[in-house]
Amino acid sequence: MHVMSTDAMMRKLKTGEIDIGFLLSHASVQDPEVTQSPVWSTQIGVVVPRSASEVSLDDLREANFVLGVRENWRSFRALLDEAFLAPGLRPTIVDEAWDVQVIFQRVAEGRGLTFFPISAADSLPAALKILPVPIWAPQLTIAIAWSNVVDAKLLRAFRESFTQ
Repeated sequence: MHVMSTDAMMRKLKTGEIDIGFLLSHASVQDPEVTQSPVWSTQIGVVVPRSASEVSLDDLREANFVLGVRENWRSFRALLDEAFLAPGLRPTIVDEAWDVQVIFQRVAEGRGLTFFPISAADSLPAALKILPVPIWAPQLTIAIAWSNVVDAKLLRAFRESFTQ
């Protein structure tokens, strides 16, 4: 099992370096050589210091944010960009980082807030928590993905265990 960006995973699926992957499903992550099938969805929330009690859209309009570097977080940032349109959010991004743990550290230090799947709440550092934002509930979907060229019987059986 390897952890890598969605874009790196797509490249490696196409070259045959990996057989199967779980990646962010988004319109910006489509390729005719790779098939995707959704397996899980969750709401995106706002990562805040544990002392925060709630956040509103107005709070988000005034807050600073620490986000993943667009080069490495391209598909997640594209998903967020779309989610910001409906409520008219224009987040003030004060810092960017490559690694999610660095992003969390900077939120804990008070540099800004960030966005992350609510279902990951149990994996956050103790100083942080994820809150939903009332009347704003963007979704993130994870898909199982595979190359259309390399489609062995064993891979089909593995995929079927996730898609049934």
